[in-house]
Amino acid sequence: MDRDLCVYCGESTAFGSGKFVNRIPCDDGWGCAECSGVDCDRCDKPMELDCDITPDQCGIDDDYFTDGARFVCEDCLTNKERENDR
Repeated sequence: MDRDLCVYCGESTAFGSGKFVNRIPCDDGWGCAECSGVDCDRCDKPMELDCDITPDQCGIDDDYFTDGARFVCEDCLTNKERENDR
């Protein structure tokens, strides 16, 4: 078994693969950034690692948006949230 394969999609995360720098350690090996992201709390669309938008990035001093969402994609931001997106 290749210990550098992503445990989710099976693609290589080895040095030179283009996924080495952003790979995430998992209990069973590595996860690539594409597979290690989260789903949007509003539309359930998968988001790559660090592509999610959180309330603090929109100037909201709370852990959650007003609708209870925590991680949202850019497509799901309201106009007001988008205006404050830093």
